[in-house]
Amino acid sequence: MSTPTDSPSAAADRDPVQEARNHLEQALAALDRLRDVLPLSSSTPPQDTGGGESA
Repeated sequence: MSTPTDSPSAAADRDPVQEARNHLEQALAALDRLRDVLPLSSSTPPQDTGGGESA
């Protein structure tokens, strides 16, 4: 039988908040690349909400 401390010790090293942040940063980077590649759609008016960071 395995003790409860065997498998959770590996999970304790991971920070779920940092993992979520990494995933969100990757998603934002992908969206930025898509925005550069895809043409602007004429059906949606251009909107600057000021919520994003401009480089």
